[in-house]
Amino acid sequence: MSWDFLNSESEEVKKAFSQISETEKALRKAIDNYRPSVMKERYLTGEEVCAYLHISTRTLQNLRDSRQIPFTVIGGRNIIYPESGIRETLLKNLRPTEDPF
Repeated sequence: MSWDFLNSESEEVKKAFSQISETEKALRKAIDNYRPSVMKERYLTGEEVCAYLHISTRTLQNLRDSRQIPFTVIGGRNIIYPESGIRETLLKNLRPTEDPF
């Protein structure tokens, strides 16, 4: 009679650990990309706004200081930006290209 035991060398165990590892990677990626919405509004961090607009942090600060973009200060140090406000500002300042012909 043959006895089959599960151990760390068993194919079933290796497959289970592989699936667990893949699931963990997928969950970590989802957690890193998750941004909760508040009242159906998505907020961006300063780093995200800089990457989105291709600007420096200093330019972002200048836009904030001149009140050209909406923002909210949380806890005195954390600043978040409503995505809809950023989009609205971009559309408001959009200049159509001139037809050279």
